[in-house]
Amino acid sequence: MANILTVTCASCGAEESMDSVLMRIVDDDAARNLVRDLLCAHFSVGGLVLRYLRLFKPPKHKLGMPKVRALLAELVPDIQRGYIERKGRVWQVGPSQWVNAFNAVFAAVDKGTLKTPLPGNAYLYEVLMRQADACEAQAEAKVEQDRRNTPQRGSLQIDGGPASIGALVGKDPALVAADERMRNASKPDPATAARIASILGKK
Repeated sequence: MANILTVTCASCGAEESMDSVLMRIVDDDAARNLVRDLLCAHFSVGGLVLRYLRLFKPPKHKLGMPKVRALLAELVPDIQRGYIERKGRVWQVGPSQWVNAFNAVFAAVDKGTLKTPLPGNAYLYEVLMRQADACEAQAEAKVEQDRRNTPQRGSLQIDGGPASIGALVGKDPALVAADERMRNASKPDPATAARIASILGKK
C-alpha cells in the first residue's frame, strides 16, 4: 500500500510517513495493517484508536502485541462497517459516534471514574450503545411529535385546531346569509301580518 498519509512534527516541521509512525508504535504486522486500514478510511477515528490503545498499557510494562491484535480485531471491522452487534442487537454507529465514544472514555479516565489499564473494549461499547439508544429515542420522539402535529386524513383545521364540518358550515358567510334569507322568507310582511291578525280576531 502506498504511503498516502504523513505526520508533521509540531516542533521542526519534518514530515514522516504514517507507515514509519506505525512501525515505531505498533510492533506487529497484523496489528499495524489493521491500524493503517482504519487510518486510511477514517483518519479522525484512527488517530483516537492509537490514543485509546495507550489506556491498556500496564504500568512499567509494554503493551503486548497479542493484546493489541485482539483489541483491533474487534474495533476495526466494527468501525469500517458502521454498526456494532451486542447483546443480540444491532446498533448503527457512524464515525462521529465513534469519536464521541472515544472522547467519553478519555474524559472518564481524566476524571478518575475509569481506571487504567482497561481490561477490554467493554466500556467503550457500553458508551456506544447508550449513545445509539439516545439517538433512537430522539428519532422516535420526533416521529411521534410530527404525527401529532400532522392533521389526520379527512380532518379539517380552523385556527390551528381540528374542526367539524358543522363548525365550518356555521362559519361560512355565504351559507349563513342563505339561511337568514330562508328564515326571513317564511315570515309575512307587517301589513300582511296585521291583516291576518284582524281576520283571526273577528272569528
